[in-house]
Formats: sequence, structure tokens, C-alpha cells
Amino acid sequence: MLLLLGACAEPGSPMPELVPPAWRDGETSVYHVIKGDSVQFRSTTVLRFDEEFGVPTTVVTTTVVPVESQRYFLDSSMVVFHRDSLVPRRSTQSLETDIALFDIEARYEGKRVFIRKQSIDGVEERTLRLEPRSYDNEMVRTLLRTVPLVSGTSFRISSVAPMDLRAVPVDVMVLGTKQVTCGLGDILCREVVLITPAKEVRLWYEIEQPHRLVALLDQESDTEVLLAAYSASAPDTLGTGIPGLPEP
Repeated sequence: MLLLLGACAEPGSPMPELVPPAWRDGETSVYHVIKGDSVQFRSTTVLRFDEEFGVPTTVVTTTVVPVESQRYFLDSSMVVFHRDSLVPRRSTQSLETDIALFDIEARYEGKRVFIRKQSIDGVEERTLRLEPRSYDNEMVRTLLRTVPLVSGTSFRISSVAPMDLRAVPVDVMVLGTKQVTCGLGDILCREVVLITPAKEVRLWYEIEQPHRLVALLDQESDTEVLLAAYSASAPDTLGTGIPGLPEP
């Protein structure tokens, strides 16, 4: 099945200049994913610099695993985008549970994205026309590190969600400051709110360089994400690779 659809997003306020922060090749961030009052998952995000056909790229991989070994769950994703322009090139996601299996690929070419989603029910393919300011859903959290953390900044982007075979408009607003307590201590952050037609998500980014994502709150799903450990170099093991990571 191959469909061609429009991904709607209004221009909204002018897009601010996006300036990549002082992130480093191999930067690794580990987060605790909290549901209710307990840590349910551990999420590890690694940022690497690469090059494809002479074009400098940034590769962000994220792996989410349960903290309890008896639960079978693995969510692994990768997104590749142009290092300078931040335009997405491609993304992949593999999601495995004890009852489901998904493999999703998205390829960005010009003003279109080609999505292929495979599950136990078969294969679906879809092509979406891209609106200006379109970004892969898997890169949005990283993209927001490039936004000027100035209170009052607001604009709209289009977020492509390959898992859902669609794109949705996302309003972005930068609010005030807040001190957030995480695994690295107290960090002064700027609050950023994402508003979609379905929900609202609040994120807190470190005001100082390299503007790390420190916390996230999704009240609809009762999910909180907190930075637990960080390293500016790549991990050496399949675990966190970060000495001193506190147990959840």
C-alpha cells in the first residue's frame, strides 16, 4: 500500500535561528524514565559526528530498556541529520515487546519523506509531503538544544512520526527558568513547552552550554524523564558505559 498525503503545519511565528550548542562527538546521556513513583526504564542517548558523501552529519541513537530484567522490552532508534542545516536525512526504529514487533524506516528526500513500517501484521508504506520546518520525531528533543533559550520565543514546526505514518504540527514555546534536581545535582534550566493537537509536553534544558535536556514531563501518560548521568565521550560497553551511574 502506497499513499501520498499532505502533512499540515501553518507557518506561525518566524523561525528563530537555530545554533548547534557545544555538543561533542560521542556525547552520552542516560535518563531514568519514571512512571508513577518508580523508575521503569533506562534511556541512553548517544550523539556522534559522521560524514556521508562529503556531507557532515550528526547521528543520534537512543536505546530504551526496562530496569527490571523480567520485562521484555527494547526500543532502539537512530536519526541522521545534516550537521549544519539540521535537515533530517533518515531515521530507523525497532520496537520489540513480548507481544509486538515493529521495524520502521524513514528516508527524507527534498520535500518528501518515504516511510516503511513492518510489523507482524505486514508492511505499510507511505509518502508524506513535507511542510517547511519538518523534522523527524526522533530528533526533536535534540533539535530543541539549538533553539535560543530566550523567554517568549515561540514558533511552529512539523513533527514527522514514522511509527504513526503521519506528521503533526507542534507549537514550541520557551518559558521561564527553573532549578531542576536530577542525578547530576541542581541544574538551572529553561522550560520549553511542546503543544500538539493531542497533548502537551514540558521539557527543561540546561541554560549553560551544552544545553543538555535535563527533564521532561508528559502528564497525559504520567511519565517523567530525568537526566541520571552524562559523559562527553562515547560509552565503552553495551550498558551505560558511565562510571558512577546511580541505580534506580
